[in-house]
Amino acid sequence: MGKMADIDEMMYSCGLEILHPGGMEKTDEMVKMCKIGKDKKVLDIGSGKGITACYLVQKYECEVIGVDLSERMIEYAKEMAKKKGLNDRVSFRSVDAHNLPFEDESFDIVLAECTTVLLDKEKAFSEFLRITKIGGYLGDLEMTWQKLPPEELVDRVYDVWEGFRTMTLEEWKNFYERMGMVDVKTVDFSETILDMEEAMKKELGLKGMIKIGCKLLLHSDLRKAMNQYSKIFKDYVDYIGYGYIVGRKE
Repeated sequence: MGKMADIDEMMYSCGLEILHPGGMEKTDEMVKMCKIGKDKKVLDIGSGKGITACYLVQKYECEVIGVDLSERMIEYAKEMAKKKGLNDRVSFRSVDAHNLPFEDESFDIVLAECTTVLLDKEKAFSEFLRITKIGGYLGDLEMTWQKLPPEELVDRVYDVWEGFRTMTLEEWKNFYERMGMVDVKTVDFSETILDMEEAMKKELGLKGMIKIGCKLLLHSDLRKAMNQYSKIFKDYVDYIGYGYIVGRKE
């Protein structure tokens, strides 16, 4: 098995819906900055189980297409949309974010959450911008660096988290502007990391925590990956942050 993706899938399968600190509240803040509204056409990159996509359709009456590389996640998402009766406004496809099968200027808003840190950013964002309408918005919520990290930390997360590369929010802002976006804004919510573990335990409940415990007992590779993941957060708490970046296509 892999590392980061398999931990995420395990968490999803045990009942966790939102994997980043701050939960849906921070996602909602970001999409409002992207001027979301009724009948807007939205692309959700790395849509996972479809939680964000279904939430946006229900709350804002927009149209959403969710894309994810994992076939299993796409099946989860399709089933969720079906149960909620949202198939007329949301759909899901297994797609490589570096090569999106959509025409130029197809979407009012392109969103990504905890995804682009694992992608070739130049190539991926070129695609994101290609399919965004003139005047449309691109919002990205990611793990960030609170300050410039030591090289040992950069190398460690790249290895443990399967190619993970992030930046400080200032570097993300510069990257957006270099890619041609304007009115770029960043929001730091790193303080929510302190409450993340308790929030996840609360959402999972006793049943979910028991499921995770059983899976970790049965799969030594998952257990090792989880221990590595937790140790990075503990050892480098002063460096790891979270935030989102929103920019407009001029």
